[in-house]
Amino acid sequence: MDAIVTAAGIVSLLALLSVWTSKKSPGLPLPPGPPRIPFLGNALDIDITEPHATYARWGHQYGEIIYSRLLGQDYIIVNSEKVARTLSDTRRSAVYAGRPQLSIYKLLGLEYSTAMLPYGDAWRVHRKLFHQTLRSDAAVKYQPIYMSKAISLVQNLLQDGAAPNLETILQAFVATTVLSLTYGYNIESQDHPVVKLVQTLNNMLSKEGTPEKSALFETFPFVKYLPSWIPGLGFLGRLATCRRLTKEVWDQPFEYTKGEVAAGTAPQSVVADFLTSNQEDKGNQPCQELEATMKAAAATVYLAGAETSSSVLHTFILAMILFPEVQEKARAEIDSVVGEDRLPTFGDRDSLPYIEAIICETMRWHPPVPLGIPHATTTDDVYQGFRIPKGVIIIFNEWAMSRDCVNPDHFDPGRHLLPTGELSPNARMSGSSSFGFGRRVCPGRFFAEGVLWAAFVQILATLRFSKATDASGHPVEINPVFTNGVTSQPAPFQLSITGTARAQLIDKYESL
Repeated sequence: MDAIVTAAGIVSLLALLSVWTSKKSPGLPLPPGPPRIPFLGNALDIDITEPHATYARWGHQYGEIIYSRLLGQDYIIVNSEKVARTLSDTRRSAVYAGRPQLSIYKLLGLEYSTAMLPYGDAWRVHRKLFHQTLRSDAAVKYQPIYMSKAISLVQNLLQDGAAPNLETILQAFVATTVLSLTYGYNIESQDHPVVKLVQTLNNMLSKEGTPEKSALFETFPFVKYLPSWIPGLGFLGRLATCRRLTKEVWDQPFEYTKGEVAAGTAPQSVVADFLTSNQEDKGNQPCQELEATMKAAAATVYLAGAETSSSVLHTFILAMILFPEVQEKARAEIDSVVGEDRLPTFGDRDSLPYIEAIICETMRWHPPVPLGIPHATTTDDVYQGFRIPKGVIIIFNEWAMSRDCVNPDHFDPGRHLLPTGELSPNARMSGSSSFGFGRRVCPGRFFAEGVLWAAFVQILATLRFSKATDASGHPVEINPVFTNGVTSQPAPFQLSITGTARAQLIDKYESL
């Protein structure tokens, strides 16, 4: 049984196994792919630590779209951004808008999360709520919060940003920023009870929502009905605890904001906008069903954005150390546009194309979610003469797409600029493949765009990153290593952080 569970874990790590088995349609062939063996399929062919790299190698051999089968499950791997957008961003978009429905989602309490919902009416209600508050023009009103939090991040990095505290500071910045934007909390420390609650949940989701457990429940669904006292099944009790914590994260911050709205003291936030917009539409309090939807949608904003945003920032800082010429060029651009007597603002954004290019290149250089979130087809489709069955798992391999350029391991913001130095028309970070494709593109991408731009520009304006030195004064070399999993970020590394001349303006900052 252990061998079966291990093989199932491989499947889940790659594709977050679906319970569906594709229906065979005669006539057209499936896309090409590696040879399969009975039952296991391609399970033994895959590097479970870096499945995205295995998929990329298959792409070189079999083409941009690949078919594979694992333990009775079909999936299609897409290694080309062009193909991904052809499938998901055109008239076919509804076909590729599904999500695999896994037992682990319900056991963790995540079945109503926007990111996990199947394509349908409930998902459309979520998207409508997001459109009210997180569309491009609506997200502009949060700019003062973005900047205020970015300034606090710079202060914390200056005070105590060296390893091993870098990751903690970045996570705290994202946590307090997203809770402020989503619920209106005025939090400056990660010691706040709500921050601790959400961090506890995130840690449990990471430990208990593993691919191996996911695959176990899909392959042996009866396991979830067994008692947790059976040796080896203690995780069933921890899953129940995780589901309880998920409900607390759904309810507690939402009820806080609801109370502030009722008292007339709520600051600008996503949930406050949810509540006031729908009260105005209905002339009274939102119904219980709509409130439940608001809770799930709001919690999704935090859970989806926290780890990925901190990963992008962590990757950015590593790149600035390894490619110091980039940060010097960025500071030169800021100096030429902003001068030396003030900090940059959102009003400078259009005049700072190189900053925008750095963010785009960070997300390309190492995508925060290498395999994205799996899609599932809602009906049969045909692409270039190949049959794509209904219910098949679709993996958009963002890591492989990021390698589709000259010298992909080199960090070069110039990839995103025209010869004139202007930003390329398609280089806005909200259009990055890291935010997903088609109808399942991240609804909070404009929200994330504002948070990241504010952080990047203030960091580049006020801080200088370099390699740490040893006791003899020699630089400590960095061998860039990234963690594996659904999300990926740099493993800990040593660094030195110093302030630029403009850093003295940080303490004089006032909300803009």
